[in-house]
This record gives sequence, C-alpha cells and structure tokens, in this order.
Amino acid sequence: MLRDLHIQDFALIDDLWLEFGPGLTVLTGETGAGKTVLLSALGLIMGQRGDSGQIAVGADKAKVEAVFDAAETNAAAELAESDQGEITVSRTMGSNGRTRVLLNGDLSSVGALQKQIGALIDLHGQHDHQALLSQARHIEYLDRWAQAEIASLYASYVAARKNWQQAQEDLQQIEDMLARSIEERDAGQIALAEIERIDPQPGEDDELRAKLPTLQNSERIADLMRQAQDSLRGEQAALESLYDLDSTLEQVATFDKSVQDLQGSAREARHVLEGIADAVSEYAAGIEHDPRALEAAFERLSTLESLAKRYGPTLDAVIARRERLLTLVDVAENSDERLFDARDAEKAARTTLIDAAGALSAARRTAAKDFIEQLSAAATDLELGKVRFDIDFKELPFEQWTANGSDKAEILYAPAPAVPARPLAKIASGGEISRVMLALKSVLGEADNTGILIFDEVDAGIGGATGLAIGAKLKNLAQTHQVIVVTHLAQVAAYADAHFLVSKESAEDNPDAVKTAVIPLSNEQRTIEIARMLSGSDSETALTHAKELLQSART
Repeated sequence: MLRDLHIQDFALIDDLWLEFGPGLTVLTGETGAGKTVLLSALGLIMGQRGDSGQIAVGADKAKVEAVFDAAETNAAAELAESDQGEITVSRTMGSNGRTRVLLNGDLSSVGALQKQIGALIDLHGQHDHQALLSQARHIEYLDRWAQAEIASLYASYVAARKNWQQAQEDLQQIEDMLARSIEERDAGQIALAEIERIDPQPGEDDELRAKLPTLQNSERIADLMRQAQDSLRGEQAALESLYDLDSTLEQVATFDKSVQDLQGSAREARHVLEGIADAVSEYAAGIEHDPRALEAAFERLSTLESLAKRYGPTLDAVIARRERLLTLVDVAENSDERLFDARDAEKAARTTLIDAAGALSAARRTAAKDFIEQLSAAATDLELGKVRFDIDFKELPFEQWTANGSDKAEILYAPAPAVPARPLAKIASGGEISRVMLALKSVLGEADNTGILIFDEVDAGIGGATGLAIGAKLKNLAQTHQVIVVTHLAQVAAYADAHFLVSKESAEDNPDAVKTAVIPLSNEQRTIEIARMLSGSDSETALTHAKELLQSART
C-alpha cells in the first residue's frame, strides 16, 4: 500500500505531502488543476522516464519520495526493510538531466525502480485503450490472468526455447566450420601450433610488465632494504629504542600503576615494528640480482607481444582464438561424428520445444474459457449489456514462434448476442473501450497480487448510470486492493473512502504565480465538491442531489 507521497518542485507543485489509506481514494478538480501531474510523479517512483521540463520554474531539481507499506504482497515484503516493514523510495531529477535514486536509503537505479516498485503498482492512464487495441498484448493479458496454471508451463517453454536456440547455434557453428576451405583450416592448424608452443597464460604479459622494474633495479632495492633493516634492528635503531622504553616504563610502573597503560601501548608499538622488521627481512632475503632472469623476462614479454600482434590484438584475444582453433581442428578431425551429434542434439531440443509449446497452448485454450466468462460478467456490471467476448487463437509456423510461445491470440468483442464477435478496434466505440478496459483491469486485478491499482480518468466520456456502475466496480476492487482514481464523474467520486481536491492557487505575493494544491476533504466538503461536479454549483438543489448520491453509494 502507498502510505506517503512527497512531491517537491515538480511541475506546478511546490512542496506537497499526501497520506494515503486503504480502499478507494479519488482525486477530483477542475480540468488543468494538476490531477494527472500527481500520477506523473508516481510514475517517476515506478521508474518511468522523466523530463527536465517537469522541474518547476526557478528550481534546479525536482524530488519525489514515497513510502510503501510492504505487508500486502510477497514481492513487497522481500523488498522491505526488515525492521520497519516498509519500502522507502526517493528520486531526484536535476535540470542537468541527472537522476539520483534511493531505495530503502541505498543508492539505486531507475531500472531497479522499474523492476521492483513497478511490480507493486498497476497504473492505467487515459491512453491505455491503445494497448488494449494492440493484438500483441492480448495473450499477455490471458497469461497474467491464468498465471497460476500457466506460469510453470511458460517457464518450461522459455527454457526449452533457449536450449533449442543454443543447439541450433552449435549446429550452425559446426556447419560453418566444415564449410571453410582446406587452406583456411591448414592455416588455423599452423596458428594453433605456434600459440600452443608459446603457451600464453591469462594475464601473463601484465605480470611480466609489473615484474620488470623489480628485476631491473634489484641491486638498488637490496641496498634500500638493508638500510630499512638497519633502521629497525641496528644499533640505536627503532626497535632497540622501544626495548629501552619498555624497560624504563616497566620500572616506573612498579611505583605508579597508572603508567601500565602507557607501557602497554609502547609494547604494542614494539610488536608492530617487530612484525614490520620480520617482513622487511623476508622481502630482502628474496631479492636476487640475476641478469639472466631479467633477460628471460624481456625475451618472454617480447615473444608474447609479438604473438598478440599477430593473432590478438591482446593476449586474452590470443587465448580465446586458441580455444576457437582447437574446436575447429577437432571438428575437422572428427567431422562426421561432431556433425551427427549436433544434428541429433538440435532435433531433440526441437522436439522438447514443440512439446512444451503444445502444453502451454493447451493450457491457454482451457484457461481462455473461464477468462472470457469473467470478462463478460465484469462488462455486464459496467452497463455494457449482453456483450460477448471470445479469444481467437492461431498457431504460428515454427519459424515465427516467439518468446511468448507458438500462439497468436486476439480478444474479440460482440456488442450484442446476434452480432458476430470481431476485433475490438473495428467495432468498439470510445466509451465502450473505456469500460472494456476497466472490465479487463478488474478481472486482472482480482487475479494477481499487485497491491496498488491507479486509474487516470478511466471514466472519460461516460456518465449517468454507467458512471455509478464504474464507481461500484472500483469500490469492489478496493476491497482487495488499494485503488487510486483520477475522475471527473461525481458518480465515481461518491464511492470513495478518501477524497482529495486538486486545485490551482495563486501565491499571495505574486498573483501570476499559479501552483497546484491538494487537500483532503471532510464529509461536508465532499458534499460540496460532489455538488459542484454534478451541476457546477453548490446550490441547495445540487447539495441535496450530492447527499442522495453519497448515501446511495454507501448502501
């Protein structure tokens, strides 16, 4: 559940704090007051793209912060801070185009918001009907509704498809290798022989370059390390002085116990220096001035650099090339066996993929019957009459199978029993599309664990009894979800558990500076706002109608 929202210097909003509760929350106000701006701010929290043009005039950055109660869903609970059971999100957008994201107080990314916070919220904008009219999305809707039955089958299909793609790639690689000319294979064998003779190791050239300065300056290093040893263990050296200091403090401590801490510190310092002295001695003992080792290092590095120049351009590239050449030679020497195995593996993977696709397709067709039945019932609740839905399945040729499977599916719509079901885009009006979309979202919302549903003017172009039906449907959804709705319909607003009024206000010191304000309405204020939405005034008649509407929505 979205609990708190803080918006600062975003569009026409200066500094806004909002508290949300469970159930149905509505946002109302005049056109252009800034209702949709609130949803744009929430979109930033969900990981949607931002625009520096959304930053308030005169500000150098905009900030949106939110706190979610993570108790509702497993996905949210996993993301929540363990002690507080909440998710905190902050996104700052600068005028320079840079974005800063904090997730539970830690630096994060916009991609993480899309994946983690976006999964907690379904935000349905005014133009979602465009997605509804896109046939490519229809099979996704069915899969989402039937996820309990389909999820494992879909996962099996995805894994089988991945395995088949890899088997096909392996087969293609072997066929390509066998198609190469004999001269190319002979050249590859010569190159492989040279690389294996030199036998380069990963990072060997970098290790040699790092080692050369030590080999070149071994005598100077030995002299310096002898000086270091003398400084630590020679006459009047650091360790000798610390031994004397320890002895002196030990004698003082026999008279004054308070000196014991000081003696302990001195003794600890002595132990540290003894460790340093031992390490210096060990290092010095390992130094050997060996002109032959230096010459060998130079020669080996030169050989590796020459090899990289011929087969590289880097030593890592040479090593990678060796692996490819080993495969090429192996294929050339065992061509019949390798080709047979690859073809056999591809055939087996294809069979597994076909079986997985068939199981997924059958499950979809079975689930579609109940999905269509629920969608039709939801549409009837929204005063669409005796409409009918169907899903037209088409099996794609194997070459056209996608990550979604072997099916192509389209939701069909019949506005009356005697009318043949046809694609939504061809026969549904704008008002019908809005209600079909709400019916679909309500069916999907009841089927999944997305805790927050947000609708932006889903009731556009609708009024009267249909508006009441939409309000009732949203109220019903709010029994299992937190629902937030931007609406112009009094019939929808009347069903709200919480009601916010969005308005534009002028600054006292500058009447031309218009800002967006949002206030929660009391019961009395709600009545006035509902009356305004019904008739444009708060006359006695309008107030009476508003009270009747509110009372009707409560029963």
